[in-house]
Amino acid sequence: MELYIDREELTAGLNHVQGILERRSTNRILSNVLLEANGDTLRITATNTEVTYVGELAANVVVPGQITVDGSRLFQIGKSLPDTTVQMKLGAQDRLEVFSGAAWFKVVGLPAEDYPPVPNFEQTATLTLQATDLRWLIERTSFAISGEDNRYGINGAHLENMTGGDTPMLRMVATDGHRLSYAEIPFEGDFGMADRMLLPRKALAELRKICEGADGELTLSFGENGALVEMPGTRFFFRLIDGKFPDYRQVVPSGFQRRVMLSKPALSDALKRVGLLASDKTRPVRFEFTEDTLVLTTQNLDIGESREEVQMELEGDSLELGFNHRYFQDVLSVVKDDKVVLELGDALSPALIRVPDEEKGLFVVMPMRLD
Repeated sequence: MELYIDREELTAGLNHVQGILERRSTNRILSNVLLEANGDTLRITATNTEVTYVGELAANVVVPGQITVDGSRLFQIGKSLPDTTVQMKLGAQDRLEVFSGAAWFKVVGLPAEDYPPVPNFEQTATLTLQATDLRWLIERTSFAISGEDNRYGINGAHLENMTGGDTPMLRMVATDGHRLSYAEIPFEGDFGMADRMLLPRKALAELRKICEGADGELTLSFGENGALVEMPGTRFFFRLIDGKFPDYRQVVPSGFQRRVMLSKPALSDALKRVGLLASDKTRPVRFEFTEDTLVLTTQNLDIGESREEVQMELEGDSLELGFNHRYFQDVLSVVKDDKVVLELGDALSPALIRVPDEEKGLFVVMPMRLD
């Protein structure tokens, strides 16, 4: 195997697989990428048996061939190379030689024949999405997925087909029991994801990276227990989680007694400052809505106290309640607009957070008792 490839092309391709590679696995080859050179393409494959990525990079292939090498080390080498052109050549005893300017590396590899095969995938339904829409959908919801893999039913994101309008909409919903988010994007095709299947958090994180910088359409196909995303030069397969998502509509408030309009940057910055003295365990912050001012306070006997005011527009009576400030900040971090709307009930009711004039998404944050 011998080829020439642009340094940025190589590092961009390797960057997509860094979250997939297994660094602590007893199976060493799972920390490797499979490199297959043929024609005018270098194909990169990475897998951890749950997620598989196959990407095609433009290259000038002199001698076809294949080898597996440590994907993290090759990525670090690629970023450090001095010239824009990289020569890669397979030597004796499965050693990959990398040349760029005056730099030279010889990386120990493993035979391509030992690499796990790409999973067979029999699709039952396929839908078409815009890559930019899918990235937005993941950003708006995946932060709310439970970080505990044993939280059955909420350790992944739920997808459903929203029918009834002029345009079919794909809704993604996620919750960890403390906050909930859902958002919708348009799609074409057939929705075929089973009710008892969830999209894994780690797979969504990798899919978001794949969609970065991508333009145009992609296809999302579902099989019996897996999904496949395809776009030009990229195939991404991941297993779905077998789990029944809870009836999330029960926790989404259907009405409100108070409506608050706030500056998103002002609220976010204030929460960051006030939260510095909040308890590390539950991160409680008192929200006091009075006339045209939101007063944020924390009291921590071991650390101290903090207080800040944020201007707002309030419709309804004054109210005092508590929230974990980190949950609020997570929501605000994915909102790009300058304004947010809070819809509130009483002191024990969830807060519903919306972007003004946006109907395709919302957030819910559960309150906490402040004694």
